[in-house]
Amino acid sequence: MNLTSTTIEGSYYDGETPLTHPALLSFKYGEVALSGDDLSITSPMNTLNVSPRVGRADRFITLPGGGQFQCGDEPFLDQLTQDIKSEGPVAWLEERYAVAVVSVVIIFCALFSGYFYGLPALAEKIVPRIPIETEISLGERTLKWMDENNWFESTQVDQAHQESLTERFDQLHDSLAMSPHIRLKFRNSKYIGPNAFALPGGTIIITDQMVEKAESAEEILSILAHEAGHVEQRHSMRQILQTSVIALLAATITADASSVSTAVAGLPAIIAQMKYSRDFETEADDFAFDLLERNKISTEVFASIMKRLDNDIGANQNMSFLSSHPLTAERIERAKNYRAGPE
Repeated sequence: MNLTSTTIEGSYYDGETPLTHPALLSFKYGEVALSGDDLSITSPMNTLNVSPRVGRADRFITLPGGGQFQCGDEPFLDQLTQDIKSEGPVAWLEERYAVAVVSVVIIFCALFSGYFYGLPALAEKIVPRIPIETEISLGERTLKWMDENNWFESTQVDQAHQESLTERFDQLHDSLAMSPHIRLKFRNSKYIGPNAFALPGGTIIITDQMVEKAESAEEILSILAHEAGHVEQRHSMRQILQTSVIALLAATITADASSVSTAVAGLPAIIAQMKYSRDFETEADDFAFDLLERNKISTEVFASIMKRLDNDIGANQNMSFLSSHPLTAERIERAKNYRAGPE
């Protein structure tokens, strides 16, 4: 494919703030130019690093300064990668068109089946064998990455209020003998707004904005119970395995060591922006509803705060709690009707 004159649209992330900027990336005669509002970066094409394909997820092009350009899975990105590094089995296949076509069909079928059926089952089997220390370390690295990249500021929640919520949450998860590694941390964030999420290893982050949005401690506890469900089911690690295995496998097959290291180094960024599957959200909700009932807290409080969040998404839609925890209407109804009717 000819890359002498190609332009793509996407978003640019400078690595210093969590904000993204609309941008254009143009390729012309071995050079790449990034342009946008207050943006003008030029670099040789061979200095770029293109992320491996992971299902239908967006691709990332890392520039020399550490910034990243995010775009859709553009057809020519694989060719761009090959132009940057043209050695390995892929080049051998390109010289043998018939073999390449058959191989692509076989690989596509295998990956399609594996991605939708095999990987979830494989992840479920592998995760229990991952040491909890490894998971905790990954969670700590992710939180450090988010702090260093200005996702958060120090919490402004009153210390007494923090202690009260922490004590009630401790009582909540102690009632079910949950993981001893679960711990609650408060962070202020004008970028992601009302939000809460669980990191690998058990750390649960809740933003000041979520605390402010809640009309009662019980509403906050219902959100934290949901996040505790993600921790108990080790959803973060299962999701990481499902989204990263194909990228690591592809990089290994093509003998691209830099792609392997890039995929591993990029895990904190992947985790920070991860969205859970429908099944994982349902599992976490069921866990939360059961935990709330055990502690005589109505699941209606979960429905109430979810509905309020849904009504107030506004400009922070892409970074909101509901963006990373989808299927809002369905989940609100399940919370309202949880164990309704005769036993």
